[in-house]
Amino acid sequence: MASVNVYDLNYTDAFVLGIKNYANFKGRASRSEYWRFIAGVMMVQGTLGIVAILCNGVGLYNFESIIDTINLLVTLFFLIPNIAITTRRMHDIGRSGWTQLISFIPIIGFFIFLTYELKRGDEGENSYGERTAYVPVTAVMSNSIGLEETPSRRQDWIMGITIFIIQSIIFGNTIGDILWYGINANGYI
Repeated sequence: MASVNVYDLNYTDAFVLGIKNYANFKGRASRSEYWRFIAGVMMVQGTLGIVAILCNGVGLYNFESIIDTINLLVTLFFLIPNIAITTRRMHDIGRSGWTQLISFIPIIGFFIFLTYELKRGDEGENSYGERTAYVPVTAVMSNSIGLEETPSRRQDWIMGITIFIIQSIIFGNTIGDILWYGINANGYI
């Protein structure tokens, strides 16, 4: 257990740990570690998506293209760390990392895999190793040990709502683009 941080991870720590363990397919990742890493990835990609939408809105089409290319490169950069942390998350609930292939089953696979991602990790040791037991950092502990305080449920909700809004804007813009191009491609200019 010496290789595992004994303090609960805030969003920044979880993101950095996910990047540092970019090719670590062994061990376990707690639910909070996993979702806080995913939140960091979605914030980075979502912010780039919003910037691209704004560039398009003000007519900076060259910059939009550059931002879209950067977003593609960022997505490719996060591919291996995402697969690795998802594998470790599946290990936390006692499943093989190959379980993530369930998400490729149309519609139903998404919901089955989401239930696995949301499931509480196994108590104690399982066949994939020790449980990643993090201790929440309170305000008092934060002052004495110098670590950032663990995000509260309220902060987790705020992050979740923020990501939902950003992704909704990007999704709405994509649907708008599809409808716009669909109408114009049919000669209704």
